[in-house]
Formats: sequence, C-alpha cells, structure tokens
Amino acid sequence: MKNLLLTIALFAGIATYAADTKSTEAATIVTATTEASKETTSTSAAATDASSFGEDAEEQELWPARISSITEIGASFMYDKRFVNVYQALGKRVNPYLFIGGGIGVQVKNSSTYQFQLLADVRVNALNKRVSPIFFTQFGLNKVGPETLYNNEQKFLGSNQFNLNLGTGILVKALPNAAFTLNGGYSLFTDFNKSINGAFVKVGYVF
Repeated sequence: MKNLLLTIALFAGIATYAADTKSTEAATIVTATTEASKETTSTSAAATDASSFGEDAEEQELWPARISSITEIGASFMYDKRFVNVYQALGKRVNPYLFIGGGIGVQVKNSSTYQFQLLADVRVNALNKRVSPIFFTQFGLNKVGPETLYNNEQKFLGSNQFNLNLGTGILVKALPNAAFTLNGGYSLFTDFNKSINGAFVKVGYVF
C-alpha cells in the first residue's frame, strides 16, 4: 500500500511539472511574438516617416525660397503691329508656389516705335514638380515713344499708360539653379480714357 501511494505521488509530481513547463513555454512564445510584432511595426513606421521626410525635402529643394531672376524674350502683337519684346524681372521666390517681384521691359518695332514698361510681377506655380503650369499677372507703367501704333498712337492714348498682362505657360526645371519657361497671354494698355488690347508670347530663363 505504501508503495502504491509513493507511485501515485510520483506520477502526480511529474504531471504537475509537465503542465508548468508547457505554460511557461507558451507564455515565452506569446511574449516573443508580441515583441517581434512591435519591433516590426516600429521599424515600418520609422521607414515610412523617413521616406515621407525624404520626399518632402526633395520637393522643397526643387523650388527653394530665394532671390530669383527671370529673363524673357518674345513678341507682342497689337492689332496688326508686331513688336520684339525683352523683359527682365528680379524678385523672391517666397515658397515653391509663389514668386513676387518687379521688372522692366522694352517693346521695339523700329527706331521710333517703342515702349518701355516698369511692372510689378506675381507668378504662381500650380505644382511643386520639375514641370509645372504657371499663371502670372504683371501691372504697372507703360511709356510710349513718338510713333508706337500707326504713327499716331499718342492721338489715341496718352504717352503714360497703365499696362496689365495676364498670362499662363509652363515652367521646366532643367538644372539645380535654372529653369526655362514658355508662356503667352493678354495685354491691356490704357490711359483710363481709351484702351488698346494685345497679346504676347515669350520664352524665358529663370535663375
């Protein structure tokens, strides 16, 4: 009888030890799995944040805020007259989307047929990309020569006029500090009594 009791006690101890061992192993496996899952999630989140930061930094570098110069040459059309147009602007790119500055321009048909402009210049990039549509407005003073249109423009408009240009085009980033633009639009010249309408097309270099 004594031997039977010892045998039962031995088997009971072995069973209890086995159960405890299984519980400990299961808890260890669950803990290890949870920690691995947390580490994977943290790594993925860090990679995503780093990737997003890299994209933002790269986009910001495309059009950084700085002083910018714009040189354009093209043609202006007023009724059936055509002028060669040269324009130089200087200003600041406030952010990747906005340029604010001013410029001077000259439109020449011949030695006595010309105009000078002193204009405020505001330009907007539609996208923060290497290739972006642009929209702009220019407004200011237009000073005419003695023979601008039909040899008698001053009979129709005063020699000091208000000039408004509204345009759109495309801007292409070619080098880290240089881009090219192709644009065109509508021009208004007025002395606030009478007006002349025109159009223009230009190619430009942006530094």
